[in-house]
Amino acid sequence: MDGGFDIRALAELIKGENEEESSDDDLPRTSYSSLGPGDIGKKTKLRIRGNTRDDEEKDNSLQVEEDPKSIWKLSEVPEVPFSDDASMDPRDKPEYDIKYKQYVTSQDIYLQMGNKTPTTASCEAMVISMFLKGDRQGDVDCHLGTMHLDIRSPRYRLSLPLPHPVDPDTSTAEWVTAESRLILTLTLNRELDFVNL
Repeated sequence: MDGGFDIRALAELIKGENEEESSDDDLPRTSYSSLGPGDIGKKTKLRIRGNTRDDEEKDNSLQVEEDPKSIWKLSEVPEVPFSDDASMDPRDKPEYDIKYKQYVTSQDIYLQMGNKTPTTASCEAMVISMFLKGDRQGDVDCHLGTMHLDIRSPRYRLSLPLPHPVDPDTSTAEWVTAESRLILTLTLNRELDFVNL
């Protein structure tokens, strides 16, 4: 059984001097170990419907109004990731275009010291541009999840699964009134994006 002692001695060599010894690694994993203080109590979700520029509108959009005549509270209704009823919807599918965007600096362009390449793997954002001719900004309803985009208006309906996970909190939307065009800039949240920094 000298091999077991050799492995422990090797582990002691690899381990840094100022690292604390933790016996947590030796304990078996149970389902209770994944629970923490944040799991106590009722979970509430707050959904922000759209991005606004005025601070007053932001404060009003964060408040959830409850109807006194409603049967259920909003927190009691289970949230469905997305419903794929767009195939049965009689509304037209708008023309859309997906482009990728890199945030580059002069260091990336002239010195080429970073890890960025011209491929889409080095892009930080995905820009989806769609033409909603005949619709106004107030008529467009946009729901963005981490892997799905749902756009609804009186004339158009788009249910689009996204090719990469995105961060809905940092994504932005812009409406171009002259062209009736909606431009969504979605921040990509892929697993190995830290490599491109």
